Amino acid sequence: MWKRLLAALGATAVLGAPAHAQYSVEPNAPDFIKTTRAPGLTVRYLDFVWDAEAFAAVEKGGSHRAASRSWVLARLMLEQVPLKWNGKWIPVGPVILVLNPAKGGAGPTLEARYIDMREVFVDMNVIAEPPPGETYQKVPAVFKKVAAVAPRLEVAVVEKGQGYDLSVHYGDRLATLRLDR
Repeated sequence: MWKRLLAALGATAVLGAPAHAQYSVEPNAPDFIKTTRAPGLTVRYLDFVWDAEAFAAVEKGGSHRAASRSWVLARLMLEQVPLKWNGKWIPVGPVILVLNPAKGGAGPTLEARYIDMREVFVDMNVIAEPPPGETYQKVPAVFKKVAAVAPRLEVAVVEKGQGYDLSVHYGDRLATLRLDR
């Protein structure tokens, strides 16, 4: 019983209450906290429903409320060794993957940010706003249009050679990040 209680508290501290524990009022609210793993790397994310209008605003800017703030796409736990993303080291520990919307003529960016794990994501009806933390890396967000449409956010991690390919598939958009050892 104690193991289950501690596991539930841990999940709540990482991503908030289980998605099914609260009444969903947003049409794109998630159903599940999902986990994907490769040796040494665990990724957790919420399976938000695809919203083409919201994502277009994030990519191009605009007045849609989705473009008014950053989105937490996933929480990464680097378990054994630091990883390098586009030439910058990300140390072992918790990191969030943040999608920052286009602003002032500059396109959207993806950011790897350290967070204090005591922060709690409490509103499971919206994509969490990132808590403050140290930015390890920030790069232009390159989402390619693909034929397959993911009706909900899908994140995958695959060990490949001396690192990992981390893919973010949301609707008809796909971004792949290379994380090297």
